[in-house]
Amino acid sequence: MCTSIECLIFVPMYIRVVKKQRSKSSKVFYQYSLAQTMRVNGKVKQRSILYLGSYPLLDDKANRTAVLQLLQAKIFQKGELFKAEESEIQAPKELRELAELLYEKYQIKYGETPSKNEASIPPAPAKAEYHNIDIKSLEVADVKTFGAEHLCKQVLDTLQLADCFSGLGMTEKQSDKALLSIAARAIFSSSEYKTSQLLQTNSALQECFDIDQPITHKQLYAITDKLYENKEEIDKFLYSTISNLFDLEDRLVIFDISNTYFEGRKAGSKIAKHGRSKEKRSDCPLVVFTGVINAEGFIRHSRIYEGNKADLATLDDMIADLENYSPAGVKQTIVIDAGIATEENLESIVNKGYKYVCVSRKRLKNYPVDTQKQTITQLTDRDKNKVELRIFTPEEHTDTWMYVQSEAKQAKEESMDEKLKARFEEELEQIKCALDKKGGTKKINKVWERIGRAKEKNRRVSSKYTIDLTEKNGLATSLSWSVKQNKMSEDKTKGVYFIRTNIKQPDEIELWNIYNTIREVEATFRCLKSDLNIRPVHHQNDMRVEAHIYQTILAYQLVNAIRHMLKDKGIHHDWTNVVRIMNTHTIQTIELPTDKKEIHLRKPSKPIKEVQEIYNATNCTETQTAVKKYVVYH
Repeated sequence: MCTSIECLIFVPMYIRVVKKQRSKSSKVFYQYSLAQTMRVNGKVKQRSILYLGSYPLLDDKANRTAVLQLLQAKIFQKGELFKAEESEIQAPKELRELAELLYEKYQIKYGETPSKNEASIPPAPAKAEYHNIDIKSLEVADVKTFGAEHLCKQVLDTLQLADCFSGLGMTEKQSDKALLSIAARAIFSSSEYKTSQLLQTNSALQECFDIDQPITHKQLYAITDKLYENKEEIDKFLYSTISNLFDLEDRLVIFDISNTYFEGRKAGSKIAKHGRSKEKRSDCPLVVFTGVINAEGFIRHSRIYEGNKADLATLDDMIADLENYSPAGVKQTIVIDAGIATEENLESIVNKGYKYVCVSRKRLKNYPVDTQKQTITQLTDRDKNKVELRIFTPEEHTDTWMYVQSEAKQAKEESMDEKLKARFEEELEQIKCALDKKGGTKKINKVWERIGRAKEKNRRVSSKYTIDLTEKNGLATSLSWSVKQNKMSEDKTKGVYFIRTNIKQPDEIELWNIYNTIREVEATFRCLKSDLNIRPVHHQNDMRVEAHIYQTILAYQLVNAIRHMLKDKGIHHDWTNVVRIMNTHTIQTIELPTDKKEIHLRKPSKPIKEVQEIYNATNCTETQTAVKKYVVYH
């Protein structure tokens, strides 16, 4: 026992006593920890420094005071607290041994570097840390994918969506979950139920957002609904941020329309309607969605319609969205495909003061060819195929047209045309052979019926043929056919099509480059459908369907931002390949058994070269600080 102790002035420290009882009938016991009082921003706070265990010697208050003084002296290197000749009187041997044991635990946790500032606990860590490790017992546990998650988190931070969500009244936790749901859609492209499973077992996405509690599929539903409720504000904020971040020139916009199909009947739905499916799934109910897209592939605005909405009926809404989301007085050039480019729609675009570039819906029978004017030859971006370009103005039109002859399109059309013609002529040959066979169809009416069925079956090419059938006494005697001479049909087979514009005095190269921005639309919808699995839709509630489509569009904006940065650095991977590469970067817990404790080190793996290139191109850090935990042996 201590009779008197020489007091030294230390940082306010104390031994905290915690009463424990496992049940009402069990024995009461006490646990002790070394704690420190400190002042943070004018407020007094306590923090735990070291767990001391349940040593019986610490049950006595005087003993705790003595051990505390001995520990502080060792931690802050105050020298021997008691003189050698007085040590047995002032601090019994068992207390000094206990203090020495506890100080060893302190060194195990914080290292041997002493604290230079008594107000700073724990002391600064050493630059290198060495331990004796049992390599036979070393384990690697809780391995999860980290690269794609870490990349999406940092790019979302760059897009500043958290500021937008905060402005919408979301709490920090709600904002983090909303960002996580967008990243999860981009990475996993799965249902909410499967996404919740992946978050728990496969992915470190929750770690990236410091979310400890499991996220259920119902929580993901609620998050998606919340995003869709604030669609207008989010779209405006996000497109403004993207435009400033990438310094985009807002000169061109592309209008296009697509649809996706439902699994199930959707009998009570107001938006699920049967229509013409772009995926050849006309047996399923459809929902239509449109996009106003810029030249870099970012979606300015989107809308959702009933599945039977005609392409040409959506233009007025798209122009209204363009006007609402553009600065006053700015008039962009609108690029549309042939499905929307009716004469009425083109007239509507002109009346509202916009320029247009589109593919003509119709082919010209006769168009002027100026033999004195040189034909412009241009190489396409894909496979370096050649296209021939020539501008002219038809007599019956006031806008400018451009003749385009594409080698690649010609090869494709000729191949398809030959295949379809061969199939049709094979059926005609069978009908002809039956005229000379016993039991074959010879009655003139029946032969014409067979010919009619063959023409209907091969209607894409049958109109190109002239068919002659001779008869005698009501029986067909001979059948012959020939291909009609049709300039419009020949133009299509030769890969000829026409581009129209109301831009004054355009040159061929300028007009061709403007038109080629429509490839961004193709890439956008291909990414939405193939990489992000916007189809099929399994939701039953109409609002949930719309929320699903909108969340996929937000995920696409994230994906396109990443790919835009990669393209600037010459990396042209599609999104599926980006995720595949980034998934090689994992995070794991390394369990290191030492002679005094077990160290659990949560640390990402070293990224491969391709992952490093993606991180560098997107200005992202390659890793995060390792998290170290100790399990001290007792």
